Amino acid sequence: MVEPEILQARPGLYAIDTRPLGVGGFISTYVLLGREVAVIDPGPSCTIPALIRGLEVLGVSPSSVRYVLATHIHIDHAGGAGRLLTWAREAELLVHPRGVKHMADPSRLWEGSKAVLGRLAELYGPIEPVERERISELREGDKVSLAGGPTIQALETPGHASHHLSFFEPEEGILFSGDSAGVYVRQLDLLIPTTPPPFRLDLALASLEKQAELRPRLLCYTHFAWTEKAVEKLRAHVEQLKLWAGVVEEHLEEAEEELLEALLAEDPELARHAQAIREHPLLTGVVRHSIKGLRAFLKARRS
Repeated sequence: MVEPEILQARPGLYAIDTRPLGVGGFISTYVLLGREVAVIDPGPSCTIPALIRGLEVLGVSPSSVRYVLATHIHIDHAGGAGRLLTWAREAELLVHPRGVKHMADPSRLWEGSKAVLGRLAELYGPIEPVERERISELREGDKVSLAGGPTIQALETPGHASHHLSFFEPEEGILFSGDSAGVYVRQLDLLIPTTPPPFRLDLALASLEKQAELRPRLLCYTHFAWTEKAVEKLRAHVEQLKLWAGVVEEHLEEAEEELLEALLAEDPELARHAQAIREHPLLTGVVRHSIKGLRAFLKARRS
């Protein structure tokens, strides 16, 4: 079994690097500790053994896990929820209303994941169903309280996905952004848009502004880890998405490879680490999927 790396972001807040497919620094599953425990974005099925191992190292028992929260139901964020809830038999899965039926019966979600990700979806592992009575909806403004721990507020933050939520802990100013604020590579201080189809640029920009207005002090990305420069990164990502839209619009009819090279050259964030991106298949995959989603949005806006 892959051994996880456990990182402490704050007292009572941990990020577990579950090392999917043996790759570290790509998925952070967050754990909020109180007498009750919340797990945010459990990741794909293949990472659940490492996640459980990390929870055990933190002293978390199956019965103490009260909530499993998914920012959205894409396979790399919530594909392993069913497997985790088999271990944590008293836990409840909290998702956007649009995600409920797909977590109870993930057959369409699984087929869609394979269609989009191909072999990678197979490596991530199948999406196991969750009993419907163990799934609850979260909507804008709903609050989730942990006994002996913090209270988390749900924010609807569409753009990356129509069913995307972010979670905000107001006392410490902690924002869990899922994919709504991009992919962050902490060791490089690198920010990359994640805009796969069906992406909505207008909604994504509004979601970023909404989160920045909360003035969070800690921004926790599922991909990967956290930054104390929370508002700065949210504002920077607004400008980065606008820049990408301009570059993609200019090269709209060109091949994907030419668009990739244009973005690596014209986005200063990517240009600083162009070689590292090219050599990291998961990061290259993020950029390629993002090109597809942004191109489709811009083409639809033209028509």
